[in-house]
Amino acid sequence: MKSRTPLSKVFAGREDTLPKAFQEQFLATPERGYDVVLEGVMHDIWHHPRWLKPLFVGLGLLGILVPKTGKNIPTKLVVVPGYLPNGEPYHEWNRTLSFDPPIQFNTTVVYDDRMDNLADQVGVGRFLHMVWKGEFIPPRSFTLKTVTNALQIGRLRWYLPSWLWPLLLGRVEFIQQAHEDDDNVVDVDLRILHPIFGEVFGYVGTFRAVRYPKSS
Repeated sequence: MKSRTPLSKVFAGREDTLPKAFQEQFLATPERGYDVVLEGVMHDIWHHPRWLKPLFVGLGLLGILVPKTGKNIPTKLVVVPGYLPNGEPYHEWNRTLSFDPPIQFNTTVVYDDRMDNLADQVGVGRFLHMVWKGEFIPPRSFTLKTVTNALQIGRLRWYLPSWLWPLLLGRVEFIQQAHEDDDNVVDVDLRILHPIFGEVFGYVGTFRAVRYPKSS
């Protein structure tokens, strides 16, 4: 039987021991009687070096990353679970960052059977397929690291050469950690490391998982 969420393999056998926020976000299924929103603040969103700003703006227009920088930006992430036509589960992680005007940054989380790992599909038409090694580190941490990247059009997918994608996209390192005193609250930290320019993008934030009545 197919897993009911794209992250099931990462947390298999540990579902009942996960921090509450992890259960709410990562194990969300369409069958649940409520929706989950992560509500909080991005303490810092940054790009470096400054002369690469036009590149970040262009990537933002393509829907690949957040094009603006700032501190203490109120942010929401809405978790929308579903099933693909072939029955495979997916999550939409739909983010709203309260810049002026607000910025939407949405991704689709799937499971890549060929790579046997998680993947984020991002960009206009979800043309960029980013494969991650997802790992739960008990008792309170979840990490993602880049495995490879692919271009996707419809059902066609082309994995980029291992020498090319780090130069184009860098390597992502992400950690989400639940608070020890309240495991419904998490801190997130993401960095993109380029082999030539070093750390070029990052954000840190704090969020609480909140339940809402099921949307119509």
